[in-house]
Parts: sequence; C-alpha cells; structure tokens
Amino acid sequence: MYVQTPDQLFSLALLLACCGLAVWRGRWVERVAAAAMAVAWFVSPLVQDDHQTLGAQSGVLIVDLLLLLVLLHLALTTDRWWTMTATAFQGVTALIHLAAAIDRQIFPRAYYVAGSLISDLVMGALLVGAWNAGRRSKPPPGEFA
Repeated sequence: MYVQTPDQLFSLALLLACCGLAVWRGRWVERVAAAAMAVAWFVSPLVQDDHQTLGAQSGVLIVDLLLLLVLLHLALTTDRWWTMTATAFQGVTALIHLAAAIDRQIFPRAYYVAGSLISDLVMGALLVGAWNAGRRSKPPPGEFA
C-alpha cells in the first residue's frame, strides 16, 4: 500500500507537485529528475520487505542508490545548482541505509522517518529547481527546452 499515513500522503502530494511543476515549467533536466524520483517513489514499496524489522532494507537501498546515480550524473553534466543539492540529500539517504546496515538496532521508525524526511528534501530541491527553470530566459538556439 502506498499511502497509509499522513506523512506518506504528504510525500505523494509533494511528489505530484514536483513532477507537475517539472513538466510544466522545467527543462529536460528537471523532467528527467522528476521521472526518476517518481519511479523511485512508486518502486520502493514494491521492493520493501515488510517482514524485516531491523537493519537496512536492501531493495529500497538499491532503488535509492540508482536514484543517487541519476542525480549525480545530472549534477556533474548540467549547470543547475539544485541538482547538487538534491544529490547531496540523496547521498544522506544512502548514508541512512548504511547506518541501518551497520547498526541493526536502529529503531525501525527512526530509520523510516529519517529516510522520509530526506526524501522530501530531495523533492523540495527539484521543486525549487523546476520553479527557477521556468523563470530562466529562453534556451539558446540548438538547446532543447
């Protein structure tokens, strides 16, 4: 189930706002990031092990690492500042998984809340980036919007 708690509902609303704004005002960078974040958001519950209560969720870790690679590629190949911020936040998400893998006694709720909050910050960076992309002047000739 995707939306069971208020924080999941907030996360879904934030995702829809970010993706909608990225499609409406963003350029290809924002659209690629929005697509990657949407895929990660919807795939994560599918790969989550509901029976595992302690330690890192390996399926979610793989999804988060793939999203980190997409964001890192965008940060290294584009001139958008928000991609660096989103990559940094996504890197913190990977560190949260690493911490849970090292110390299997981390409370599952703390692991979940930390990951959720950082995920919201990654989407917030996209939201600001998509908003600012719409404020930029028209792209130079030869560059796709």
